[in-house]
Order: sequence, then C-alpha cells, then structure tokens
Amino acid sequence: MTEFSVMIMTVAFIGSILLTSQPCYRFVTGKLARRHAAALGVSLKDVSFSFDQMVYFIALPTTIPEVRDAGKSELVVEPYYESYFFPEVNGVQVSVKSGSVVIAIAYLPIDDFSLPVLDRHLEAGKINERVNRTIREHMIVHDRTLAAIRDEVYHQLHEDRLAK
Repeated sequence: MTEFSVMIMTVAFIGSILLTSQPCYRFVTGKLARRHAAALGVSLKDVSFSFDQMVYFIALPTTIPEVRDAGKSELVVEPYYESYFFPEVNGVQVSVKSGSVVIAIAYLPIDDFSLPVLDRHLEAGKINERVNRTIREHMIVHDRTLAAIRDEVYHQLHEDRLAK
C-alpha cells in the first residue's frame, strides 16, 4: 500500500510540474486566445501590432563592437517569464549572442505591446482586461511577432548605416 501511495504522489508531483511549465502555459494561452479571438471575429494571423514603446538598454547608434557588427542571426529574442512554475509572460527581451558574449539590447514589456483591434474592443466593452491580456500574452510570444521584433531591433541597430 505504501509503495502505491508513493507512486501516486510521484505521478501527481511530476504531473503538476508538467502542467505548470512554460510549454503548457503557451499551449493553454494559445487555445484561450484563439477561442476569445474567434468569439470577437478576429483572426490572430492577420491582427496588426505595435511595439513602439520598446525600451533600449543601449544608446542608438551604438559603438559597442559586438552589437554594432551583429548580424540578424545573432539577435536572440526570448519571452521573459515571471517564473518557470506558474509562468506568466512579462515581456520580450532582445539580446546579442556573439560567441560566449551575451549583451541585452532591448525589452518590450507586455503592457506596452499594443494590438489596436483589441484596444478598440476593450474601449467598446466587448472584452475585459483579462481577455485582452490573454490574447496579448499569446501574440507577444508568437513566432511572427518575435521575427518582427528581431527585424525592428536589427533595423534600429543599423539605421545609420542603412541610410548611407
């Protein structure tokens, strides 16, 4: 009987760890976001977004050689989670990874990540703040959004050279 109890507790413990992990969080958030968007008649594939309020940790244009000479493939865009267990996305961090050197460049807080169509629905009272945040949490970690953020940061880093 005690072996069975230990086995059940072990399975419950491992199950709770898996169900509260970041991949499960992304899966559940994605499902909820798609459901809420469908109820609003909004396609998440076509929704426009804005990240004009991105915070840069370095002066632009920069003189840091690793950052100045970084290619687009060296820019690492990662979601920033509150914790590993019971995670919650707080934003997206952009870094340059050049060899063993990692330099933080920019951060986009989730509160500054704007989806204009959601803002209109929120102002009209069609959705509440929780639904708004759920959809934004899904969209900020979406591959299309992360690629757009990478492109924007690369453009900002090389803007003066691209203009010449």
